[in-house]
Parts: sequence; structure tokens; C-alpha cells
Amino acid sequence: MTSSALITQSTLRSSATIKLTFFCLWTCLMAALSPVYANCSLRPARPCPPVERPPAHCTQAGDWFTRLRALYFSPRETSGSFSRNAANPSPYALGGVDIRPCGTGEFDFGAMFTQHFGFELGLSTAQTSIRGTRALAGEKIGNTWFFPPTLTLQWRFAPNQTVQPYIGAGGNYTLFYGVKSSLPQTSLHLRNSWGPVAQGGLDLFFCDNERWLFNIDVKYLWMRTRAHLKTHTTEILKTSTHVDINPWIFGCGIGCKW
Repeated sequence: MTSSALITQSTLRSSATIKLTFFCLWTCLMAALSPVYANCSLRPARPCPPVERPPAHCTQAGDWFTRLRALYFSPRETSGSFSRNAANPSPYALGGVDIRPCGTGEFDFGAMFTQHFGFELGLSTAQTSIRGTRALAGEKIGNTWFFPPTLTLQWRFAPNQTVQPYIGAGGNYTLFYGVKSSLPQTSLHLRNSWGPVAQGGLDLFFCDNERWLFNIDVKYLWMRTRAHLKTHTTEILKTSTHVDINPWIFGCGIGCKW
């Protein structure tokens, strides 16, 4: 045989020896690890830890609220006297104004920016009567409808509890409309009003899914207007006075968080 053939046979024998050695080592390793593998495969799989979700009543960022409330509107007004013009004295000069309490309903909605902070917009409208004081005592001056939307920012003390008290502050714009005078040959006008609002209340969650709630709410509105009387006789007589209505608004109702 030539030297080239001898080298080729030697190389093949070496390669076969290496492969046989590697196979034997692999077989021994698998035999040694088989009990460990069998033990692991018999163990039950460890379950993943459950994802804990907060209870439905817990307030989170992004939650929305809607409520329906019954309201009691309780003015704490102070009124000046209608102005007196010496040249053209109005028959109602030196009289004052008394805004009467009334009841109504309200729809409000709001959302949470964070777990503690959110906003609320309350919408309601009502009709109230206007009585006279001082020189107009006993007289019915008229009646009016008013629309006082309120926007407040709220802070919740305990967003993870079923009873969640809150406080709020914001602004109010009151629109007077449908104003009617009860005085003869006299028109009545009330100026619209801007003012701040303070608020306090609580939500009490109930029912199985804990998304429905009972609500109690109190607001104080700084509401200032001006009442104008214009008498249409042989000559037009005008008089006016400021009226600080400043009502307390007490409300209770039901709502839902979603």
C-alpha cells in the first residue's frame, strides 16, 4: 500500500474512535441525569401568582362617575334697598328682595385624574319665587328660573374604602331666565352671576359588584346678582339693588362608577 492510503486509513480510524468516545460519554451523561429529569417531570407545575385586582369600589385614575341627586336650594341672601331717585322716584324705592328656597334635581358626572384627584360637573335648573322686604314687605315681586352649572376639583380622602369622603372647590356661573314680574306695569330683570364654589360630601358603595353608590353632597355658592325694576307708567321709572343670594345646596342621590 502506498503511504497516501495508509494516512487515509489512519485518519478514518481516528475519526471513528473520536465519534465512538463522544457517543459513550453522551450515553453515560444521559443515564446519570435521567433520575433527576424523571423527578422534575413528576412534580406538578408551579402556578403563576394570581394578578391581584383592586375591588370594584376602589377608585383608580381614569374612573368615571355619574349621579342623579335631589337638591334643596337654601338661599342665605342679603339685599340692599332699591335705589331712590329724587327726580323720578320709583314706587318701589327702599324695598328689598327675598329669594325663596326651592327643590330640584341634578345630574352630574366626573372623572378621576389620579386615585385621589378628579373633577365634577353638576347640572341642574329650578324655579324660585321672589318676595319683597322692607317697603315691599308682603309683596310678591316675581319668579325666575335659574341654571347654575358648577365645576369643581375634588380630593378623595380614602379611595380604597367603601365609604369615600371628598372635598372640592371650583366655580359657578348662574344664568337667570324666564324672569317674570308680579308687580303691575313693571318688568323685572336679574343679572347673571359668576362666583366660587365650596363642596363636601361622600360616596357610599353598595351592591355585590360595588359599583353602585349612594351619595350625600353639600355645596356653598357665592352668588351675587343685581335686580332691576322698570315701571312703565306715564314715564319709565327705574330702580335696582344688589342681592347676595349665597345659597347652601344640599343633595342626596344614587350614582355609578365605571
